[in-house]
Amino acid sequence: MDKDAFAGRVTAMQQSLYRVAASYLHGEADRLDAVCEAIARAWEKRGTLRDERLFSTWLIRILIRECVSIQRRQRRTVPVEALPEQAQKDESDAVRSLREAIETLPQRQRTMVVLHYMEGYDVREVARIMGTTRGAVCAGLSRARETLRRRIGEDMV
Repeated sequence: MDKDAFAGRVTAMQQSLYRVAASYLHGEADRLDAVCEAIARAWEKRGTLRDERLFSTWLIRILIRECVSIQRRQRRTVPVEALPEQAQKDESDAVRSLREAIETLPQRQRTMVVLHYMEGYDVREVARIMGTTRGAVCAGLSRARETLRRRIGEDMV
């Protein structure tokens, strides 16, 4: 894959990469660092990609590994103070409630929800990205939906 093709595909995935990073990391700087590092690693390892049709799956897996790495490093540090992120001004209460409920899901379920419902990947692709089976993804999504129903109410899910 040449430089222009790589850049074009990464640019097309930019929003998706950021949203996946946001499902793992709370700080804006951490999210951007994870995306940048994942892109850099993908560029270095682009020769290992066997099937270019799987580029997005491959890049998201690299991003997820980078997010987990950042989370591990953060566990070793003690924050001086936790500053809440400001919610977007145009965000409705329902959307804010849903976003907060998604953030309380276990990491694995949160990733499944983001990849499937927000990024539009089908269950098979989510399974490939996460290195698991389709059945495990279906079960995880089902548990996540049930948890979200309990947290924000039946009418909103």
